[in-house]
Amino acid sequence: MNTKLVVPWYNQKQVGEFMKAWKISDLDPRVVFQLDTIREGCAVTKNKGIQSALNLGADIIIVVDDDCYPHDDQSLDQFIADHEAALKPQPVEMFECVTSPPSRGTPYFNRSVLMPVAASMGFWSHVGDYDAPGQLVHGATKPMDFKRKAIHGKYFPLCGMNLAFRASEWPWCKFINVPRFDDIWQGFLWQKKAFADGKCFNLNGPLVRHSRQSNVWKI
Repeated sequence: MNTKLVVPWYNQKQVGEFMKAWKISDLDPRVVFQLDTIREGCAVTKNKGIQSALNLGADIIIVVDDDCYPHDDQSLDQFIADHEAALKPQPVEMFECVTSPPSRGTPYFNRSVLMPVAASMGFWSHVGDYDAPGQLVHGATKPMDFKRKAIHGKYFPLCGMNLAFRASEWPWCKFINVPRFDDIWQGFLWQKKAFADGKCFNLNGPLVRHSRQSNVWKI
């Protein structure tokens, strides 16, 4: 299995901190460091990195922002292995029990279906993925609770800072060039296609430690 990690960057100090945290070098064959040379933006840079990974024959691509560090001292090998495992078919709960105790017609068993996974998304500790009003109200480091499970048929805000998918998902996994919402709009279109194809999204990918707070006075 050929898995490549795509890391978009433009700040030398920041990407240096990333390599230090993950204990890797810029020559690591597992990683595609994609430099934004002319400040084209996050979406364009990530898409270029994904295309480079595809050109290198990657079967699985993991996109990680350069401000995402290991959670609980995980190694890069373990991080990759956890995303690979999360891309395997997952059980998805398909029946909703609407009474307690269960009413007539509620199945005793087999309430879930095993589904192929379109993407593995990992959540983040330390700095949450808040929008500007959320940061002002809660503070950037207010802990978030996560629903770490597989989802099918219900839309959710997909986050592109810690995301894995197979090469066959291209170009549905292509980031849309809308500042601050490049992954959100990508996610809605991708989910519509994946759900129609009978796929789910596994939100139980490996965690990362998110280190940077975005500017609340920007969109």
